[in-house]
Amino acid sequence: METAAWRRHTYIVISEIKSMKAALEETKATFTALYINPYQTFDAFSKAQQELHRAASNVSELVEDNKDQLRRAQKIQNQVTAKLALWQSHALALRNGNNISSQQFRTLLSSANTDELNRLITEMETEEQTILMHRTAGVDRTFQTASAVVIAGIAIAFILFLFSTRLLQQQILICKRIEGELEASRAKALEASNLKSSFLANMSHEIRTPLNGIIGMSKLLEQTPLNARQIDYLETIKTSSTSLLSLINEILDLSKIESGKLQLEETNFELSSLIKSAVSIVDYSAKLKGLEINTEISTKVPEFLKGDPLRLRQVLLNLLNNAIKFSEQGLIKVRVTPHGPDENGTPHLLFEIIDQGVGFDTDTKARLFQNFSQGDNSMTRKYGGTGLGLAISKQIVEMMKGKIDVDSVKGIGSRFYFDVTLGLPNTDAEIKRISSLKPVAPIQGRILIAEDNLVNQKVVSEMLSTMGCTSQVVENGHDAIAALLTEPFDLVLMDAQMPEMDGYEATRLIRQGHAGDDNKNIPILATTANAIKGDIELCLEAGMNDYISKPISYNDLAFKISKWVGRGAHIVNPLNLDNLSKEDKKSGALLKEVVEIFNHDSPGLIVKMRAAIAAGELEKIGPIAHNLKSSAAVLGALRLKEIAERVEDLDLKSTNQQQMSLLVDSMDKELKIVQEYLGKHIRNQYPPPGAGPSLSP
Repeated sequence: METAAWRRHTYIVISEIKSMKAALEETKATFTALYINPYQTFDAFSKAQQELHRAASNVSELVEDNKDQLRRAQKIQNQVTAKLALWQSHALALRNGNNISSQQFRTLLSSANTDELNRLITEMETEEQTILMHRTAGVDRTFQTASAVVIAGIAIAFILFLFSTRLLQQQILICKRIEGELEASRAKALEASNLKSSFLANMSHEIRTPLNGIIGMSKLLEQTPLNARQIDYLETIKTSSTSLLSLINEILDLSKIESGKLQLEETNFELSSLIKSAVSIVDYSAKLKGLEINTEISTKVPEFLKGDPLRLRQVLLNLLNNAIKFSEQGLIKVRVTPHGPDENGTPHLLFEIIDQGVGFDTDTKARLFQNFSQGDNSMTRKYGGTGLGLAISKQIVEMMKGKIDVDSVKGIGSRFYFDVTLGLPNTDAEIKRISSLKPVAPIQGRILIAEDNLVNQKVVSEMLSTMGCTSQVVENGHDAIAALLTEPFDLVLMDAQMPEMDGYEATRLIRQGHAGDDNKNIPILATTANAIKGDIELCLEAGMNDYISKPISYNDLAFKISKWVGRGAHIVNPLNLDNLSKEDKKSGALLKEVVEIFNHDSPGLIVKMRAAIAAGELEKIGPIAHNLKSSAAVLGALRLKEIAERVEDLDLKSTNQQQMSLLVDSMDKELKIVQEYLGKHIRNQYPPPGAGPSLSP
């Protein structure tokens, strides 16, 4: 093959030499034609020059392995360059209109002859023909040698085949044994991962439950008459419990990020109140060090936004705590300005936290956003901390389609800044300002609290009492069902983890009618201390209406209670059906037609969503859920609408098939309940001829 390749190389060289010879003749011919018509032939002359240059250059490259041929090629190239330079100058003169007499032109042609070039080209061609002859003979010899080698090789290969077959059998047995060991190791690793997730979930619950009591009782204690010393003690308790909660959250957040289980929510919030809330949390720590915190929000920043306010506040708190920790004096500034709208026109904001602290050098900056990093060991010893805050903040900001960075000068201060993309609230969305501790208006309602922890029982009961609600406490799911059978309630606060019967099982039994038909649709809000992603889907799949995370915020609880108590236990909002019934008087049986279309088309949407999950095409589910949400909104199927809306707004990058399946299961169950209710309603509204009126569903 090698000798054949050299022979092919020789063929190529000969071909290029002939091309060079033809290009030389073409250049001479077009140059002569310039004298006759310089305007029409100048371009042809230029192309001929380029082809001659190319051919001469190619020949030089191809014969680099042959010194004699390379010397001839270089001579040819030098002469070509010289002659073309001379011809080019006269060609330009002719094209530009300068007159050259025929005697001058003949003299030029005679002085620019190519005899020497032709001689060198002929020598090169002759030499290559000789080389070709030798190489052709070499190909024949090597082919014969190769044939002999192949024949011998076949004989040897047959012997080796018999030997290698034996070895291969042994290797297969070894590989099977290794694969078995690897599979066992993988199973152990998976089991360890599951145990880790379970441990984190349980640790989250066990640690957050007493923290819920500390923070909740501190909040309630704050509303009682206190002297100055007691207020100071209370502030210390609040600060310490908040710091402990922050530390727990950092460890849990890191684990969720590593396992891809951190999920962003989409809710409406007021930016100024969020920043005020974040500053108020760290203000006490700042004042203890004599620091002042100023906030500056550009007037061009929208007042209300849509996104994950808890995670956004978490990033701000991490940066504010860092600024306070590493500052001994001066001012800390929080500034928010527009960073330009993104391609969809949604707000893109720049957040800056500027301090006058110790600062750091470039080497330290390179380590700041890594896990468990605080620049150097001296910082850890002096200031404490886990070194996780900035790493977690970086992950959250990137999930919000932004970037985080820092500018710092050692001994002068630092400027941490990040930009995030947020949404604007829908025009029909309910926007709630973050209010003071007491609700704007008292909430009237009787609440059943299913909670096994005594501290949490007291905290939630006191919160509800402050809101204006009455409540009763039970310790497990069995007692919750028994209480619903004996007394009327407007809403159930259901702890997810309880002894004897947990909140999930209790909710399923209530929805099945074990607590009485009147309570099948009672609003049930989950309360859980678990911080592992997927809890909300489990709660919705069990039949719960909403979700409140521990430690329970007074404002969140008040908002959720007022929202669901106001809706009552309706499967479908009667006002929607009444409005459609009124339209019936104008356009006939509109309500019946709408319900029939809904009952006919909606199950098919669930089937399409399940097919998309099975095919791993989760991106197709959002538009389907949007259609179901719109239909549910028209009929007033409140819970079905909210579940479909949650599916529509899910971030697919942080959602797995299991979570999506749970949500689709929730929609399917709720859809069947809605269909049953609507069917009864239509039969009552439009009884068949001769049938008497039936009971209202």
